[in-house]
Amino acid sequence: MALCALVAKTGNKRIGLTLCLCASVVKRTEHVLEYNLNHLLVSAFPKRKIARAELLAGGLINTNLKIHFESDFNPVVLRVYRDGASACNKEVAIHNLIRRDIPIPEILHVESNGWPAFTVVEYVEGITFQQLKQTNDLTAIAQASTSAGKTLAAIGCFRFPASGALLASETSAALVLGEKFIEGPHPIPQILDRFLDSPVLQRRVRAELVDRLHNFVWSYATVLPSIETECSLVHNDFGNRNILVREENGVWSVAAILDWELAFSGSPLLDVGHFLRYELDSRPMREPYFSRAFLEHGGTLPNNWQSIVKVIDLTGLVECLTHDDLPSHVQTELLALIDATLATKGTKDATRLCKS
Repeated sequence: MALCALVAKTGNKRIGLTLCLCASVVKRTEHVLEYNLNHLLVSAFPKRKIARAELLAGGLINTNLKIHFESDFNPVVLRVYRDGASACNKEVAIHNLIRRDIPIPEILHVESNGWPAFTVVEYVEGITFQQLKQTNDLTAIAQASTSAGKTLAAIGCFRFPASGALLASETSAALVLGEKFIEGPHPIPQILDRFLDSPVLQRRVRAELVDRLHNFVWSYATVLPSIETECSLVHNDFGNRNILVREENGVWSVAAILDWELAFSGSPLLDVGHFLRYELDSRPMREPYFSRAFLEHGGTLPNNWQSIVKVIDLTGLVECLTHDDLPSHVQTELLALIDATLATKGTKDATRLCKS
């Protein structure tokens, strides 16, 4: 995501602060958004002046700006929603549902009726789990993984009448259930086949990889749990960039779970698989701390869960390959992860089955 900040000053007098955001993410938005930050934030903070704005890394769909004010006011985050009011209102509804039980940034202000739709949220001090992992501090990573397992178990305690999409109600601030993603006795293989039918994906990879993915996931059909009956809150992007952690009193723990716009009602196993996506059997860093805490705080895992969550997470990896304008380095990373999963049954290198 590219940011161009244009700030004009004459001496100490600020005469303009405009941001141009070019949204170029996994699903790229080609147009350029232009708006004046002072105008956006005047209703939330009528007596504050913006000193500077800082683009926060990690957002692949929405735009997050850390707003620094003049004087001694604490910074806040301006979160601008690519998909407008529906995405904004959904996150607000989820926030209202879970804010007392799950560590999330407090929403300070909402503007969903105009353009752009945005929220102003508390800035939470911490680093991403990705940044913590890069330190190679095994003790810190183990502590944060324990906290992540406990947090995910708490997220799964929020349940709905059925599985399916979560939407913001048009008449209230509550969440409502949308349609199920798929019907049938084998939802994971069926969902993967739906993604494999994508013309975008088929232009990106060879037919041999499509066939191998189809055969691989269907070979697990009889052992995959019946997740279509699960109706817990699923974050659906419970990964390195969306988990903020920090050290307090010598212990690392989750400070906040970010970015809830993809959440739905379903099985927590999807979040388990996502969190362990980069875990290597040859050099475990998050395990067994994450799964142990998840189980100790009320989560459940099936027999042979390590293999099962990798198969389930495969659907998320393949879904990413259906997006237009996928950066080449992201595609390479996805294919490497797919290859690691397929290798459990001795299939060919997925990266060699990508069209040049």
